[in-house]
Amino acid sequence: MPAWILLFRIRNFMIPIPWFIIWILPLPFILVTSIIGYVARLSGMRNYIFRLLSESWRVLMLIICLHGIEVRVDTEKENILLKFI
Repeated sequence: MPAWILLFRIRNFMIPIPWFIIWILPLPFILVTSIIGYVARLSGMRNYIFRLLSESWRVLMLIICLHGIEVRVDTEKENILLKFI
């Protein structure tokens, strides 16, 4: 399930951030780089750059699939929470 909202809290101040904007905006660019990488690798170019471009869709999947992750940092002075919903 994709993460849609990021809840960011410092002390008692909560900020909901629309996380889907962060992964929808680069979606066309990541798809284009994947296609360029696969075409270059099929044409015989075996550089590290083209291999990296052809696997760029994995970065998108990592950004999308953060649903359910909760990060808490509790110190003596501040409490920070990152929660992907």
